[in-house]
Amino acid sequence: MLETLRIQNIALIDEAEVEFRAGFNALTGETGAGKSILMGALNLVLGARASSEVLREGADRASVEAVFRIKKPGRRLSALLREHDIALEDGALLLSRTVHTDGRSKAYAGGVLVPVSVLAAIGDELVDLHGQHEHQSLLKADRQLDLLDAFAGSELLADQTAELVSQLRTVDKVIASLETDDRERARQLEFLRFEVAEINAAGLQPGEEEDVKSRLNLITNAETIYNQAVLAYALLYESDETPAIDRLDAALQQLDSLAEIDPRFRALADQLGEARTAVDAISQEVRGYTERVEFDPRELEELNQRKTLLQTLKRKYGAAVDDILAYRDKAAADIAAYDQRDERLDALRKQRGQLHTQATASAGKLSAKRKSGAEKLGKQVSAALQDLGMKGAKFDTHFDAVEITAAGIDRIEFMLAANAGERAKPL
Repeated sequence: MLETLRIQNIALIDEAEVEFRAGFNALTGETGAGKSILMGALNLVLGARASSEVLREGADRASVEAVFRIKKPGRRLSALLREHDIALEDGALLLSRTVHTDGRSKAYAGGVLVPVSVLAAIGDELVDLHGQHEHQSLLKADRQLDLLDAFAGSELLADQTAELVSQLRTVDKVIASLETDDRERARQLEFLRFEVAEINAAGLQPGEEEDVKSRLNLITNAETIYNQAVLAYALLYESDETPAIDRLDAALQQLDSLAEIDPRFRALADQLGEARTAVDAISQEVRGYTERVEFDPRELEELNQRKTLLQTLKRKYGAAVDDILAYRDKAAADIAAYDQRDERLDALRKQRGQLHTQATASAGKLSAKRKSGAEKLGKQVSAALQDLGMKGAKFDTHFDAVEITAAGIDRIEFMLAANAGERAKPL
């Protein structure tokens, strides 16, 4: 139901807010009180054509807001809200429209900017305006179908049929996608196969880029490493001057002598002895390293080639080896999916057959229930017409069978013969 209507700068109205309550509400007043302005504002927020002429004199823009309280959205309204990511807030939907002096307007539904056509479609589901020059939804064939479903109690069956047809159409789209553009898709997959083969041929290993960089650094600086290691060993053990190990031995000898005089020096002598042992071990390790340092030109060339290959693959497939491997895995999955295309198509066609059978059966039950409801509706409306003094008038529902859609297999139209002996015509 319409709960609140708030307008600003519309025609003669500066600002107004009207609250509506459940049940029947009436707007009354003498000519010129503003009733038509309120109805025009409501039309505007429901998607009617906008014009700068609606603005109050001197205003730079006009706005209308309408709050609708919705207990349970209907099938069409729910679909519209889902399609445009519009959410109800505590069961309320806010529609708003602003119009500027240049005639441009903006429309919002639930805080989401939407085209005016969407606002109008939502409005059609919320409000039915009746008047001498107003559109009446009762005259719309699709709305007549909704009314018939409501009368016949077939709304749940209609929803089930619509869901089955929706699933059927989704499968149809997937099948069509798999069946079309085969030539172009084949070319794309052939290129993917080339890329996967190129990456596989490289034999990439996670983390190897760092290993290559580290090894290249060692080989490139092999001479510097060797010279500095030799110098370090000489300073520690074999210097032409007094090496560090000899100085430590001399100092240790002095501390041992002091410890014999004063036991307090024993701890210091022991610590220096440990340091002397550590220096000796370091010296031997450095010497062994100098003996192992090698410069292999072939390995350097291979490492540089590997580095170039990695850089080439990174430019084409990803910023790091892990990214390249991830790209390969995705491409391989795409290829596998295409290679399994025939099996998938068979499965989809089987699924489509099952959905079509279910949808057709559901639509058949729906049609039968509608026809039964239409017969009762015709009798009741015809009886009501007699009570209204339209003697001999007859109301009926005309059915046409159509290809199955979300609405089922029925196209209906309410028919009326206003007088006895007249041929029934569309309402």
